[in-house]
Order: sequence, then C-alpha cells, then structure tokens
Amino acid sequence: MSLSFALSLGLLCSSIELIAAPGAVESAPAADKTSASAVLASVQAFYDGTVDLSGGFKQTYVHQVYGTRTVSHGLLKLRKPGMMVWDYTSAADPDFYVDGQKLWVVEHDTRQVVSQKVDGNSNLAGAMKFLFGGQKLIKDFKVRMAPEKPAQTYAMPGHKVIELKPKEQNPHYKTLLLVVDDATGRVDSFVVRSQDNSTNHFVLTDVTINKGLDVKDFKYKVPKGYVETKA
Repeated sequence: MSLSFALSLGLLCSSIELIAAPGAVESAPAADKTSASAVLASVQAFYDGTVDLSGGFKQTYVHQVYGTRTVSHGLLKLRKPGMMVWDYTSAADPDFYVDGQKLWVVEHDTRQVVSQKVDGNSNLAGAMKFLFGGQKLIKDFKVRMAPEKPAQTYAMPGHKVIELKPKEQNPHYKTLLLVVDDATGRVDSFVVRSQDNSTNHFVLTDVTINKGLDVKDFKYKVPKGYVETKA
C-alpha cells in the first residue's frame, strides 16, 4: 500500500472540521443546493462536538484496470488534533499511526516500519488537509448531492450521499463521496474514486465518540525484531 493511500484513510476525518462556506455548494440545480447545504450543516454540527472517535471498518478496494476486488477489515481511532490509527486485521495490510507530528507505516509481513515527520511532506500534508482542513477543504472542492448511480451504489437506509470534487485536478483522486446519517450527521461510509476509476470504499461500524482516547494510543513503539526506516 503506497504512502499516498493516507489520502484515502484521512477522508472520513475531513468531516470533523468541515464548514459549509459560502459558494461551497454548486449552484445548480437549486434543490441540490438546499439538500447538500443541509447535509453539510448536519455533518458540521455532529463533528463540532466530537473530540475523539473509534470503531471498526470494512474497506473494499476495486481496481478498475485489473478487475480485482480486495476486502479488508480493521479498527479505527481518531483524536483531535491530527491523530489517527488504522489497525488492519490482516498482517498483509500495513497499519497507520499518526500522532499529529509523525507517521508510522507498519508492515507486519516484512517486519518493517517506515516513519517520517508530517511537516514538510507533500503526501502527508495532503492527508492532514483532509483530516483537519476546515475551510481550506471547502475552498478546494465543489460539493453537491451525489449523482444517481453512485448514490444508489453506496446508499444506506436513512442516509444521504454527497460528492466532493476537487476544483483542480489531483493525481490521487477524482471524486470523494460521504454517506451521512440523516438523524445525527455522522459519516458512516466514504468512497475515494481514483483517476482510473478504481474505488476505495470504507464502511464504519460500532462507532463511539468522546470516550477519552489517550494521546499515547497514537504513538507507535517499534517492537523488537522490526526494522525502522526514516523516510
């Protein structure tokens, strides 16, 4: 898994500080503007009161070119500001730890750890923008209700699907989808579509918030027998 995949992993967290700034929602049609604005407002309200979040996830990666489909599972932890853990169940999948200042990518099958500072790295800076970008995120994206086909594909009962499209072409992704719970404004699923139309679809389960996650849970200590490489 490439380091730039952190862009996908960070998508959910973008909603933590997502702000529906003026002009952020596409103007046509009018009905979409009202609906998209309402969804964004509900997301904002939910995550304004969220300090930390944890739960399980299911990831389905579909490679458009090769026609392959890979399903992975794991546990997720998030904490403001700028901390996250993606702990995959399978040893074949690398785990990600970010304590706000440093990233560790842990490859259990090869017993290697790649670490680097968040600051000064373009890929990590992009991921952090998704994580805690706030108004900057909205300035960089057009937001609307998702078109009919992806809305039906990723639909969940009692949810709405909104689409975020970068205003400038990005090499990592074409569009981003958030599947938002009508009752709470919580993002329960998200999809990253790459330039070749491959998709990374994450579904969150058993989500809990504000349980007092400790800062030390987001720091990774390299175990004996693993080799750490600093990028």
